[in-house]
Amino acid sequence: MTRKVLIISAFLFLTTSAFAFAGQPIPEHKEVGPIIYFDKTTHTFPPVFEGEVLSHAFTVSNRGKVNLDLKKVTHS
Repeated sequence: MTRKVLIISAFLFLTTSAFAFAGQPIPEHKEVGPIIYFDKTTHTFPPVFEGEVLSHAFTVSNRGKVNLDLKKVTHS
């Protein structure tokens, strides 16, 4: 086969495949385990004086169907 025939054949195959699968429903994603969700993942403190105590609370939730166990939390 020539290069031109191969290119046309590949194009026709891909086009036909796209139309064949266009009407198929997308399979539903099954949630197998916990899904951790943070409403906010960063926080920047304003400038402070040395010795001031700062704190901030992050909201963490589980959007999965299995219990979410937090074993260790660290800061950066």
